[in-house]
Amino acid sequence: MTTSSGIAIDGVGMQFGGRQGVTALEGIDLNISAGEFVALVGPSGCGKSTLLRIVSGLLEPTSGCVDVGGKTPDEARRDIDFGFVFQQPALFPWLRVLGNVLLPDRVLGRRSPNRGPGSEHVARELLRDVGLEGFEDHYPGQVSGGMRQRVALARALSYDPKILLMDEPFGALDEFTRDRLNLQLLDVCKKAGSTVLFVTHSIQEAIFLADRVVMLSPRPGHVTRIAEVPFPRPRNLEVRYEPEFAALAGELRGLLVVEDEVELARKQL
Repeated sequence: MTTSSGIAIDGVGMQFGGRQGVTALEGIDLNISAGEFVALVGPSGCGKSTLLRIVSGLLEPTSGCVDVGGKTPDEARRDIDFGFVFQQPALFPWLRVLGNVLLPDRVLGRRSPNRGPGSEHVARELLRDVGLEGFEDHYPGQVSGGMRQRVALARALSYDPKILLMDEPFGALDEFTRDRLNLQLLDVCKKAGSTVLFVTHSIQEAIFLADRVVMLSPRPGHVTRIAEVPFPRPRNLEVRYEPEFAALAGELRGLLVVEDEVELARKQL
């Protein structure tokens, strides 16, 4: 049994299109502790985003099960245990920055202007945490792409979710903006204490952010390696120049190359 904000993934498989369809995931076993930051890395099409959707209850696996703090994913989603951040921030252009952050709790009907999750005070604090103090009254079209993604992160944290699910949230951003948002993400996650499951194509980003990096094989995706990240927190960008960092990144990248070569050979048979 998981703790209040942990995740247990047991034998999860996912097939689309019936018996003659596509097998996206196969035999996924993974336990994520409460407060842990876990990154999923693998080649395109290996099922990373599919696994994220299964954990969130948006997809039902064809085999295996997921436990979210003693609940099914559907129950956890209904209890608003999840916060979501995707590659596109999906802000409402007619709402100002502050209004977008407040929107989830307004929709949920939890109007608390001065205190608690969903309050304007908390929303303003979150915007300050992600470096957007002073932009509360701007519209999304008046700020940069990186700033819009920070609004999306603040919105996801505004109702104090136990678990943060992030699907390549910084993949479309330039390297400088991505580095800055990685640092801010570490800061706000430490403050919030959320459990994080983070999908990325970047091995360096995964190692920098996560406590553990989970490598998935080409489709059908299965776990090929779970790497413990040896660097203590708090972290700064200079850790990426440590020999241990380079060695781990090289090892994981080499594993991806080998998996790709195996997959290519299989297709040629």
